[in-house]
Amino acid sequence: MSDRELSCSNTAGQFMDRGRMNQNGVVQPLLTDLYQITMAYAYWKSGKTDDHAVFDLFFRTNPFHGEFTIFAGLDECLKFLDSFHYSDSDIEYLKQTLPEGTENDFFDYLGNLTAKDVTLYAIDEGTVAFPRVPIIKIEGPLIIVQLLETTLLTLVNYASLMATNAARYRMVAGKHVNLLEFGLRRAQGPDGGLSASKYSYVGGFDGTSNVLAGKLFNIPVKGTHAHAYITSFSGIGELKTRLLKHKTTGVTGDLLELAVQYRQALSQLLDVSTEESSEGELAAMVSYAIAFPDGFMALVDTYDVKSKKPKNDKNIENLKLSATKTKPNNRLATPPSKSIDVQKNQRQQQQKNVYNTKLTNGISPALHPSQMNGNASSECNALKRSHTNGNSNHKSGINGLKTANTTSTQLSPSSSPSSLSSNFNIRNICKENNSQSCQSPSSSVLPKYVEKSYRSGLLNFSAVALALNDLGYRAVGVRIDSGDLAYLSCLARETFERVGEHFKVPWFSKLTIVASNDINEDTILSLNEQGHKIDCFGIGTHLVTCQRQPALGCVYKLVEINGQPRIKLSQDVEKVTMPGHKNAYRLYSADGHALIDLLQKVTEPPPVVGQKVLCRHPFQESKRAYVIPSHVESLYKIYWQNGKICQPLSSLEQVRERVQMSLKTLRNDHKRTLNPTPYKVSVSDNLYNFIHDLWLQNAPIGELS
Repeated sequence: MSDRELSCSNTAGQFMDRGRMNQNGVVQPLLTDLYQITMAYAYWKSGKTDDHAVFDLFFRTNPFHGEFTIFAGLDECLKFLDSFHYSDSDIEYLKQTLPEGTENDFFDYLGNLTAKDVTLYAIDEGTVAFPRVPIIKIEGPLIIVQLLETTLLTLVNYASLMATNAARYRMVAGKHVNLLEFGLRRAQGPDGGLSASKYSYVGGFDGTSNVLAGKLFNIPVKGTHAHAYITSFSGIGELKTRLLKHKTTGVTGDLLELAVQYRQALSQLLDVSTEESSEGELAAMVSYAIAFPDGFMALVDTYDVKSKKPKNDKNIENLKLSATKTKPNNRLATPPSKSIDVQKNQRQQQQKNVYNTKLTNGISPALHPSQMNGNASSECNALKRSHTNGNSNHKSGINGLKTANTTSTQLSPSSSPSSLSSNFNIRNICKENNSQSCQSPSSSVLPKYVEKSYRSGLLNFSAVALALNDLGYRAVGVRIDSGDLAYLSCLARETFERVGEHFKVPWFSKLTIVASNDINEDTILSLNEQGHKIDCFGIGTHLVTCQRQPALGCVYKLVEINGQPRIKLSQDVEKVTMPGHKNAYRLYSADGHALIDLLQKVTEPPPVVGQKVLCRHPFQESKRAYVIPSHVESLYKIYWQNGKICQPLSSLEQVRERVQMSLKTLRNDHKRTLNPTPYKVSVSDNLYNFIHDLWLQNAPIGELS
């Protein structure tokens, strides 16, 4: 058995260790279309084994209605060339698969075939690329370079599409917001999931939830917990452990008792009754905090807890009436085809219409009555009677709570919404946002539950985070996985700022807010306009599946054989190939921005800085312009020649940095999401005339009768 066969039979995974390279064991010569092998036999049968060919690998249009593409996948192409060889079992399989009558000498020929006579030219991985400019050129014996086609396309197509998609997310999110890839469970199979993790990192994401990708590609791995962890607890009685050692002193403290004490104080500060919060949620958060005291990040939208129904039923009826008459504001909403979630019940729709909020996600489920357990103050007393193993730090924390409670503003459960304006007025929460989505409605029709939705998670998280602080630890933050992300992130930030100020914990206001739940590029743009307070987005389905455009459409075309140019003609001008062996140059303006890409015949001298160059559209005679470049960049390097890699392989970090550096060379109007300016790709005057002369020579002359 060959090394590759051994690697493929290894049940531990698809990737085999090749020292500095992780070679995917699935990528092998048989990862191709059958017609590549049948053509190879026909070439061989026709005596074309010594023919020398040049193929261009390129794409015709940029993805996602944009005007740039990130080239990725080159390292995998080089690894494939390095390992290209038909194993004995490959040959046996092909003997059974190809038609009867295929000569045995052909199989002997395949068994000795390698990529040692192939030369691969490419632009640097992570560089911005544009339509019609070959990103890879393959030169070598006709049969071998033909056999490489499908595999090279599959290695480049998705990698470049994924890196481009990730780069677009990075641009709309901004450089100060973290982006995490959460798409493994929604990806097109295990290899698709690994590739998505790798190339989303290349495109600008900060980490992945994919543990295997972290191991294979040294990508930071991030994650929190699921709703299942919260719902697995129904009450604090299920906690098997509640004790945690102080980080510096080592003295054991009762985290649960501290959290309950803090929750009682917070309920008055935030005007949220402890009866409205979930005891199972509190237990789950205490349990998770004990497991990860230095990395405590909690999901806070498992339960959408409401207060009791307001006594003034007329206000409810008024709200219902106004909700049915109010037309939703769809100016920033995601189109119906990209809707992220559906409304869970009529009350949530009423809440959204009252706030005139441009929703970007669905609403979290309501709390089941069986999950509302007990009274916080009675639990606190019971805990005091049953537990006596606190320490001095623990006691001072509780005493501090008592002092804080006596000085905090007292809010009556019957307070009207207008009396609460100094605490959670929607205008204040989203004061930096000028849109209507954060304008407060009339308090005369605002039921109490509108201000109290989503508060169970924030209350319980804040209590546990403050308890951890007493024991020397700092919580990380919260994750919101449903609901109106703009409003809820503003509410969370306002809560953290008030809690931090009240309890003299400055870092509390800087807690991280993570948002997830079917987020796409349009969602982030809408959230930006609404003035969100999100620090990190977890993005899955829309990222890894590239739902806006699931394929890049790279093609692999013969442009020269035995020194003679070849052209493919079509009634669709976009499908006419540019013949011959070519070089590509990127011409820059004095301000450092890329002006135009120029294709030339390899026999032409390169453009010179400061000298006028005539640049022509490949197929439209009237489109031409003179360019005087301030800088000229030759795009191609020889990456594979004489059976070995000729350039140092860039690390994933280096490719990632190159993406951002390359994007900086483009003007902003080329990168904008709405109606970007097309980037110009041109040919030299010499190449233009060459193309059209060859076109006329090969185009048939029609006859009229």
